Amino acid sequence: MASYWIVLLFTSSCALNGALAARDLTDDPSMAARHEQWMGKYGRKYSDATEKTRRLEVFKANVALIESANAGNSKFWLQANQFADITEDEFRLSHTGYKPVAADKGRSAGFRYANASLDDLPASVDWRTNGAVTPVKDQGQCGCCWAFSTVASMEGIVKLSTGKLVSLSEQELVDYDGTDKGCEGGLMDNVFEFVVENGGLATKADYPYTGADGSTCDSSTAAATITGHEDVPANDEASLLKAVAAQPVSLAVDGGDNLFRFYKGGVLSGSCGTELDHGITTVGYSVAGDGTKFWVMKNSWGAGWGEDGFIRMERDVADEKGLCGLAMQPSYPTT
Repeated sequence: MASYWIVLLFTSSCALNGALAARDLTDDPSMAARHEQWMGKYGRKYSDATEKTRRLEVFKANVALIESANAGNSKFWLQANQFADITEDEFRLSHTGYKPVAADKGRSAGFRYANASLDDLPASVDWRTNGAVTPVKDQGQCGCCWAFSTVASMEGIVKLSTGKLVSLSEQELVDYDGTDKGCEGGLMDNVFEFVVENGGLATKADYPYTGADGSTCDSSTAAATITGHEDVPANDEASLLKAVAAQPVSLAVDGGDNLFRFYKGGVLSGSCGTELDHGITTVGYSVAGDGTKFWVMKNSWGAGWGEDGFIRMERDVADEKGLCGLAMQPSYPTT
């Protein structure tokens, strides 16, 4: 009889623990309060209670992922940022926008930095401190990262060739670059070609960003132009280093990867996808205090993301594609 009560108590205890665990997953007061604080910080509002409940579940799953990645990690850390209540699929649709080069489309053969000696390159380069990088911008929920990546590398080469740093217009590309698809995605190589054919780009002040397709604006005078573009040899971080030592470079990464989208600080490293979907710009490179080599990337998700809108990503990794695929399809404008 005693063993019967022991079994009964054990079974009841397990059932109670299971019920508590289930309740914790769906109705955790501390996580609900944390979600409320997060909503206040980012000004998030939902249409009704059902939507709020659904977003809370997504928020909890993302926070669990973030805390797991942060546990014991000394190189970088993640944060429940402005994207913490949307799923990975939703995020890829609304905040990326790079369309990879088609397999049947050849890349440019020219690479002007091929003969540069790696031994002669500076140990570190930061085009921000050289005045060739404008403040971080925000693409919002328009999938036109390709336009921001192109503009950032173009702003850099124009500064280096003319001595003037001018903030150029992404919206002109969204509206008029017929080869690409506005908020539905695009490719930096296409944009460089469009800029040449268009005779340049207007300033951001003359043609401001709206973050939507179909904007109308009076034709604006081109403030800067380029003569063409070249591609960095694919899957070759040494060649990428040669190019970045000379100018900012556009490239693509797997920006929908959770490590990338929730990045807050440090040198991003480890396992990351290579499903290219997001255009960014390499604006430098250096070595961290622990000896980790890294790239400095300018993103287009606002200054509140990452390190004031920038991200440091490990370089010279074992995978020739580079961390998050960063070495797969780099390119840069020429003047």
